[in-house]
Amino acid sequence: MAELFDSRNHSVYISNREVVELTGISDVSSFNEEEVNASCESGNVLIKGSHLLVETLDLENGILKVNGRVTAIVYSEKSNAKNFFGRIFS
Repeated sequence: MAELFDSRNHSVYISNREVVELTGISDVSSFNEEEVNASCESGNVLIKGSHLLVETLDLENGILKVNGRVTAIVYSEKSNAKNFFGRIFS
């Protein structure tokens, strides 16, 4: 079944506000007990909550699974802005 998976497709499954499973994830830039910041092809995904724990991170297959108390999932567009060092050295 893994060969049928397209890592570019993005989906979100939430179970009882305690487990979030995402597909189509290309990167996780940061995470702590209150926020998980990830990227997919269509933009950035921010998971907010408490006691968040990254249970599964498989970037090869684009899978992210987070456990904890989920209070929000926020999408934003990808930013083309360079970070501090990118602006200095470009």
